[in-house]
Amino acid sequence: MSLPPALGKTLLVLLALLALGLSFRRAPYAGPNLYGLQAQAWLEGRLDVTGPAEDLSLYGDRYYVAFPPFPSVVLLPVVALTGHEGAPYRVLALGLAVLAAWVAWRILGKLEVPIPERRWWVAALLAGTAFWSCVVQSEAVWFFAHVVAVVCSLLALNEALGKARGGWAGLWAGLAFLSRQLCIYLVPFIAAAVWLRHAEAGRRRQVLQAGAALAVAGGCALVYLALNAARFGNPLDTGYAGMPLTDFLAERVARYGLFHPAYVPFNFFHMFLEGPHFVFGGPRQLAPLHMGDMGTSLTLASPFIFVALAARGHRPLLAVAWGAVLLTLVHMLHYYNNGWVQLNAQRFSLDFLPVLWVLVVLGSRKVEPKVWKPLVAWAVGLNLLALSLMPVLVRALRRL
Repeated sequence: MSLPPALGKTLLVLLALLALGLSFRRAPYAGPNLYGLQAQAWLEGRLDVTGPAEDLSLYGDRYYVAFPPFPSVVLLPVVALTGHEGAPYRVLALGLAVLAAWVAWRILGKLEVPIPERRWWVAALLAGTAFWSCVVQSEAVWFFAHVVAVVCSLLALNEALGKARGGWAGLWAGLAFLSRQLCIYLVPFIAAAVWLRHAEAGRRRQVLQAGAALAVAGGCALVYLALNAARFGNPLDTGYAGMPLTDFLAERVARYGLFHPAYVPFNFFHMFLEGPHFVFGGPRQLAPLHMGDMGTSLTLASPFIFVALAARGHRPLLAVAWGAVLLTLVHMLHYYNNGWVQLNAQRFSLDFLPVLWVLVVLGSRKVEPKVWKPLVAWAVGLNLLALSLMPVLVRALRRL
């Protein structure tokens, strides 16, 4: 006997809210959110911030937040009211997640995805990837940046695939870059999508709109360069070199620098081959403690992404999309850090996942739902286990 559709949907929503509530019970990060700290400093008329704190960069005798500035802009009005210590970062991130869901739904409408399937693909993007774990840990600077960057990337995609107003599309892509630097590879895809959307209006219209997208995104890049120059005396100095490192990361950078091919095997293994790793402890090694903090690979955590290989359609646009994904991937595979610490995810993959998600949705037209729906269900279910059920299980078994 099956449940009535309305009752089934209600139960599904209630279960989703329960899962979200359980995951939000995770202990918050103990240090300050550096974006909130930066917003506080701006309100006080300073570029430097009060330190020391984890991942602050030290230049001379002053501390700076090396991370791109736009998430601090998002926090400015809230920090002005509450101060950086009282800002409700997780609540803000949840609000941004709701916005992301709405924009993702609109993108799916532009791609002519049937409504029943739209629910699956919104869930895949937001609950079947690293996005969920970033939302529930967003009191920490690294995760809040990803939430803001994904929202900006989706807004850029929505504009480029819809009205294709070059200025707006370029602005959202530029703000994604000002949240996460590797979102720079989103810009050529956005410009190409705007160009193709105006194909019937003539070459002059194409040049104006695509040029506007590139110009506005370039303006955002100039803001970043100017900020670097004001803080570090060099527009090309991002400040990351002044960030103190410890343990194996310090050893890596001392030997190879921030980017090097030596990092590729480790990063590739964790991006594509590492399974979900559950850590057990206690005198008998039977008590579950937590999941491994190097994360789970995309292959095992979000296997639906491979549906993108079936994407067909306008070849130039697909080529630029794949180029954006692959350039971002190659860039991050050479980076000294794979995103550690992260739960059941590769959080750096969020820098290219919005574009890859579009390719996945296009690919789903060529793949039977009986194939891709279980892959989405697996991804969401594994996140449910890792982020909601695992903490409950750990607390219950510790009482035994």
